[in-house]
This record gives sequence, structure tokens and C-alpha cells, in this order.
Amino acid sequence: MTEEMKNKFKELEPVLELPKLESGVLKYWNEIDILNYTYKQREGSEEKVYYDGPITANGLPHYGHAITWTMKDIIPRFWTMQGYYVARNMGWDCQGIPVEYEVEKKLGFKNKHEVEEYGIEKFNDQCKESVLKYRTAMIEYEQRLGRLIDHNSEYATMEPKYIESMWWALKELYNKGLLYEGHKVVAYSTRSGMTLSTHEVAEGGYGEIVDPAVTVKFRLIGEENTFILAWTTTPWTLPGNLLLAVRNDISYVKVELNNEFLILAEETIENVLGDEKYEIIGKFKGSDLVGRTYVPLFDNFVDKKEQGAFVVVHGNHVNTEEGTGIVHLAPYGMEDFDILMDLGITLFDYLDEEGTFNSSVPELEGLFYKKANIKIVELLAEKGLMFKHEDYPHQMPLDYRTKTPLIYKPIKSWYVNVEKIKGKLLEETGKVKFVPESEGKRFRAWIEKARDWSLSRKRFWGTPLPLWINDKTAEIKFAGSFAELSELSGKDLGNEFDPHKPYVDEITWEDPNGGTYRRVPEVIDVWFDSGAMPFAQHHYPFENKELFEKRYPADYISEGDDQIRLWFYTMFVLGVSLFDKTPYKNVVVIGMLGDENGKKMSKSKGNYPPIEEVFNDYGSDMLRYFLLISPIVRGEAARFSYDLLTETKKEYFTMLWNSYKYFITYANANNYQPSLGMPESDNLLDQWILARLKQTSRVMSENFDKYYVMDAARQLRPFVSDLSTWYIRRSRDRISEGDKQALDVLYYVLIEFAKLSAPVTPLLSEALYEHLNVRELSGLKSVHVEKLTEYGELSKDEITLIKQMEFTRQIVSLTLAIRSAEGIKVRQPLQTLYIRSQSKIFAEKDLMVEIIRDEVNVKDIVLGEPTGEIPFMEDANFKVWLNMDISKELQIQGVAREMVRTIQALRKKNNLRVEDTVSVKYEDTPENRKAVEMFGEDIKNKGSAVSLEPGEEFSVVKV
Repeated sequence: MTEEMKNKFKELEPVLELPKLESGVLKYWNEIDILNYTYKQREGSEEKVYYDGPITANGLPHYGHAITWTMKDIIPRFWTMQGYYVARNMGWDCQGIPVEYEVEKKLGFKNKHEVEEYGIEKFNDQCKESVLKYRTAMIEYEQRLGRLIDHNSEYATMEPKYIESMWWALKELYNKGLLYEGHKVVAYSTRSGMTLSTHEVAEGGYGEIVDPAVTVKFRLIGEENTFILAWTTTPWTLPGNLLLAVRNDISYVKVELNNEFLILAEETIENVLGDEKYEIIGKFKGSDLVGRTYVPLFDNFVDKKEQGAFVVVHGNHVNTEEGTGIVHLAPYGMEDFDILMDLGITLFDYLDEEGTFNSSVPELEGLFYKKANIKIVELLAEKGLMFKHEDYPHQMPLDYRTKTPLIYKPIKSWYVNVEKIKGKLLEETGKVKFVPESEGKRFRAWIEKARDWSLSRKRFWGTPLPLWINDKTAEIKFAGSFAELSELSGKDLGNEFDPHKPYVDEITWEDPNGGTYRRVPEVIDVWFDSGAMPFAQHHYPFENKELFEKRYPADYISEGDDQIRLWFYTMFVLGVSLFDKTPYKNVVVIGMLGDENGKKMSKSKGNYPPIEEVFNDYGSDMLRYFLLISPIVRGEAARFSYDLLTETKKEYFTMLWNSYKYFITYANANNYQPSLGMPESDNLLDQWILARLKQTSRVMSENFDKYYVMDAARQLRPFVSDLSTWYIRRSRDRISEGDKQALDVLYYVLIEFAKLSAPVTPLLSEALYEHLNVRELSGLKSVHVEKLTEYGELSKDEITLIKQMEFTRQIVSLTLAIRSAEGIKVRQPLQTLYIRSQSKIFAEKDLMVEIIRDEVNVKDIVLGEPTGEIPFMEDANFKVWLNMDISKELQIQGVAREMVRTIQALRKKNNLRVEDTVSVKYEDTPENRKAVEMFGEDIKNKGSAVSLEPGEEFSVVKV
């Protein structure tokens, strides 16, 4: 093989087929083991760290995964190309109600009792099997997206080592006084049979539910035939009524209606009484009602009177926006709980785990709370205590998995004392940068109002709470490790110990002083699992202590905006409470991707194409690029459609492909011998494109450093446009003729662009890098282990040059707009262009006259206004006039240019190569003959023709 043949560039396909190209790159990456090759190239370098929160592999990947994976890939790729070592660990979220719910659906179960009847061991085995059902599909999609990930170092939250690290963390919290058992009113799912933390409630959102809204009469003691009116949308809580709340400063009235006296807030009269014929007997403040007693609606809990129940109290939460301005309080509301605790009234609960009334309310025993509403309305009506009853649609919190309504219920549970460390949490938020900044404010606001974290769950497939309690003395033993549990119980757990239920519950031991230690039945909130990943993935503190300390906190994390109150929050609480500092420094929050109309993507509505269809039709790099230049990567909403992808392909990918193809075509035609390094050139256009490259590189790096991913990615398209539509087009004669300076500059620019774009479009950039033969010259197997060129500040001359070219292009654009408006093609030469500056930022020396003259095809340029009226265009900086008079000579010159265009079109139609010469026959007309006579040599040069002969029509023949 000759040296010439050896250095030939591999030709690109005429049209970019991105999916096919990506397949080849993925195969190549597999052959060279790209991940370990990258690790080896950065071995010993300074390290950058990102955290990949565990994902639940309980379904096929969707666009949410695509954008999240892309955001978790682009920054590590950028870091690597800066020279850093970046571990690409990831993990699987394996436990909790999301997994249990899927298995329950599969088995046809509707509640916890059916699980217990089936058997916890068998049920948990089913959970374990289902957890990674889609793991292979997830990995395939990740790889297809071009994400670089280390699946040999992945972690799973169900692994014993991971759970042991969580046991350590739980004991640390307990020892610090941050884990306690409490009896509180919390959100509860009757479908799942478990409590939900505030962050889980926020995740579920709200749904419209129709409930009976009732206005009930409470008989006031001490005033004959007088009733206090209270309104509620939860009649099922009325058997548990303990107090009535008013607000001290609200104005209340006593009215007479149908021989009864009713008390309600003055502002609510119209809504409550409507057109009823009533008379106001008296007015007073809420403070005048405080301390008054009333008769309970039901007699099931009359013993609570001894604790101070059935009294009117002040409540700050009372308002007059709905109802009567008087609120009934029971052990089923969070505000109710606070007031009851302040007054020393103990809680009770007449609902079982499934939301069914128990025997403490015999008249409702066995009824589901929703069905009990109807019965309660009937009972109160029979007692003459029902004033009004109507259906009322309102927003209710939903279980984030089952989408069933939540209730608030008094539950004995274990809590993380968030209130105790709230000051430190707020202090540490100031050390975290959020993109966008508004999400940081939202995160801080979430922490400011955060309550203690309800941690324990009466479920099955999760991390068991490692607490053993003496059934006689109530003494607690906390196991912070498997070894400690072995020591406490006196049992050898062995190397294959499974810490899950039911096995861990079988571990009991006798206390020599009496009683048996048994584990509490609860598992913990699954969000503790994901929040523990910074240390639990390393089995800290039992192993990898130095590695964890080296990689804590993370430099960067990124997830959807819902994680503000979920993973971001739980990881933050655990990080600060355990290690006294934030677990991450920079957070990029991802927004929502909607369909072409901005509506949420819905599988049932089918308002989006399957992601694999996009991969197959457009390519994953095109999807990546589309997502990365959208506002979704700065926490805003974005739209998706095939039309937008097609536009992206046309405006960026096709233009980029053609630029590389153009270079390779003429480099091969001229036997160009490449070399690496920054070229030098005295050509103005060369200097300009190098300055633009430097500018683009600096702006991209600066934005990546700030985690402004959209702003970084958006630099690529305008540069490609400048390269293709201006630099290459303006330099085509030099390039096609093999000008060494032009080819050196273009080669350098294309290599640098492949590097710049690599984090954004990793597969395409790798292919372009290969086609430029850089691997042979650099000795590197991949563009992704290249180091990005660190350009200094732009010089004054470079800034001036960029400004001058910008002005020049503005003038060209205005002039071409005149041609378009007048219907005169650019190929038709015109005589004179007049230019006047309308801005102080422009000076005559900034005018690139020759470029303007060539671009707009005029003979003369005059700086100033014309005499007489001729067509013009203007913007803020310039006003230009174009003389449209066409002389005979100009007309013939236009014909010559049209002949060149026709010849080039015929060459392309006949698939001729650049180096192929042709003989041309042209249509024998007087204008064409005159054009050949006057401009024949120019026509032949531009059409690579050896002869021009008249004939019946245009044709070319290769010679």
C-alpha cells in the first residue's frame, strides 16, 4: 500500500444515516472496551464525582429516562475530556411499595392481609425476582443512548451489604437523638396499609374526589335550643369529634331559624343559610365562644371529657373561606393533632389498617370509612343534628403509587427528627448551587416547612428497622451491623445472611433478667434507601472508608424536578445528619417533557412515539441533542414531536455531515496529507473561523463549568452554520483547488469540533473523529479520551475580526433581502451597492468590501447614500440601497453564472466525482453563445470542463 493510499480519508455516505452509524460506533466501543480504556487513560488524574441515584427497573425505559441518563452522561464526558478521572457507577432501587405494588397486581392481591395469607417469604421472593425484570432492557437503552456506565460496579439497594450500611446509619441517627418513636397524625394509604412521609405525599399530588360535605349541629350546653354549626367533608371523622375550633378575632353571630338558635361566622351566613328566613340575635368575637362546652354527637368516647374534650377552643387555622368558620377537631387531622396534644387529650383510632371501622364504634363496625359516610349522615339526621348535606368535589392527596385517596390517621411510628437539625440543613443549602436558581429557593422552602420524617412502614419488602425490643421491659437494642446483631443474639448469622423479612424476624433472644427481644415489625421508607446511596454503595463504614471520604460530597447530581422533595431531600437530610455537610455541590433540575402540544406524555393517550422508534428512525444522538438544547435541562417544560426532530436534523446534523463530507471529498481529491496542531494562516476567513472556534470552545466550557448545559449545547448549531454557510462556502475555491492553508485550517477545525461536540453527541462525534484519521495520528482510540483544547482569552484582533465579519454578514443579509423582494437572483450581477452606517459601533474600517462584493454579486460598493430613489433595506446598524439597472454586459455575465449552475447540477445528477472532467454541450441560444464568448474560461474552470460546444440542450460527458 502506498503512502498516498494509506492516508486517504474514508469517504462518508452521501446522506447521514445516523442509526446505522451509531450501531457501528457501539460495536467499536465494545471491541475496545471503551469504559476501561477511558479509566486507564485517566488513571492517577484528579477525580470528579457525580452520584447516580438508584433507578427502579420495573418497566421499560421512556423519555424521562432518556433525558435523565443524558444529563448524567454529558457532564462526566465533559470532565473526562478536561482530564479528570470519573467513576461511572450506577445503582438499582430494589425495595419498597413500588415493587410490592407491582407484585400485588401480578398476584391479584388487593390488601396486606392477602399478602400475609400468601406468605411473606414467597411474596418477597416474588419481589426479588421482579425487581430486575427490566434490567437488561434498561442497560440496552442506556448503551443505545450512548451513555457510558460501569455495570460491573453497580449497586443494588436490596443487597445485604447495602442494607448493613443503612443499619449503621439508622443506629447513628438513634445515637445522635435523631431517631425516635412517636404517636402522630400522618398521611396514610388504606390501599397500601402504610404511612407516607411528607415527601411521598408531595410526590402523589392531588386528585379531585367527590365527598359528602355536611354542616352539623352541635348542641351548646347552657343555652336552650342553641347549636354551633360546623362543616366537614369527612363525615367519617365525626364519631371521633373531641373539640370545636373558632378563631379569636373572627366575628360570629347567633341567628334564629325555625325556632332554633344557630351560631356561625358572620361572613359565612350567605353561603350557609342562603335564602332562609333568619334573624340575627347577637354578634360576638370567637374569643367569647372559647371555653363553652357542647354535647358530643356520639357517646363512644365521652370519657375524653375528663381530659378536657367537648369544648370550644381557639385555632389559628380556622378561616371563613369555606364552611361555617367553625372547625370540628378529631384525631384525624394534623392541625387537630397539634391542638389535642397541647391540651393533653390522648389519641385513639377507630379505623383498622384497611380503613374499616373497628368495634370501638359498634354502629359502624366493619364499614369502610368511605361507606361509613352515608351511614353517619343517616344517624345524625335521625338525631336531628344534620343541618345540610351536599356532594362536594374537592382536591385530596393521593397515594403516589396506587393513586387512591390518602387519609390522615394517628399512627405510632419511628421518625427522623428533622426539626432538630433544621438550622444546619438550612445553613448547608447555601453551599449548594441549583440550576436553575429558582429550584434552590424551592428546595430551601421545602426544608423550611419540613416536618419530622415518618420513617417506619408496616410492609414487607424493604430494609428492616434493626430494633429489637424486650417484650417485658421494653428495653431497646439497636443493631448497627450484622456482627452486632450476631453478638446481641448469640447466633452465628453466617456469610449468606439475608436481612429481609421474614428471616430477620426469626432472630430473637432471651434476656437473662426476663423477657424476649423481638424485632419491631416495620421496614423503613424506601426513600431512605436511595438517600443512603453516597455511603451505602461503598458498604461504608465497613469497607472503602477512604474511597467514600474521597467521593463525598458529589460535585454534581441531576434528576427531575420532583426529586426536590424526594431523592435530593432524603439524601440531603441523611448527608447533613450523618456527616455534618451537604452530600452534593451542584444540582441540575430537569423539567417536564410534553407532547407537541405541551401536554404530559401519556402511554394510554399514545401522544408520543415509542423511544425505540426514535432511535431507529432518527438516532439516539439526535434525541440527545434535541433534549440538551431544550429548556428542559434548566428545569422548564419542553415539547417533543417528529417535526421538531426533523427540523433539528436539517438545521444541524445534515449541515454538519455535509461539512465533513465536503472536506473529505476535496482532501482525497488533492491527496491532502494531514498533521495535528494549530495551523497558521494569513487568510482573513481562516483567521475568522479559528477565532470563532476559539470563542465557541470558551463559551461552551464556561457554561459547562457552570452546569448551564443548554447554553453550552446551543453553541454548536450557530458554529456549524458559520462553518458551512459562510466559511466553507466562501473558501470553496481554495479548498477544491487543494490550498494547503485552507485544508489545514478546515481539518483542524473539524477535529476540534468533533471534540467539542463529543459530550453532546458522543456517537456521531466518535464516527467523525474516525473518518478524519485522527486515531492514527494521535495514537488515541477514541475522541472521548482527547483533552479539550484550553484556549486563552480572545485577543483584541480576534474580537475585532469577529465583529467585522458579523457586520459584513448583516450587510449581505440586507442586500440579499432586496434581491429577493425584487425577484433578482444572486447569480445576476448588479452594478452598485450603497451602504450607510446607522450605528456608532460600526466604522468604515470594519467593512470587508471584497467579501460583500462577492457575496451579493455587485461591481461597485459606495459608502454613502445614492441620488434618486432605489430599493433599500435597513436594520438598527445599516441601511443599504441596491441599483437594479442591468446593463447588457451584466445580463450576459448572469447567463454565464446560470450556465455554471446547470453544469454543476448535471455533474451531480451523473454522480461525477470532483476530480472528474467533462465535455459540455450547451443549449445553442444567442445569450449562451455570447456568455461562452465572453466568459468561457471561467465557465470551464468552475464546471471542470475541457470543452464547451453548442447543441440542442445541456449535457455533460465524462472524459
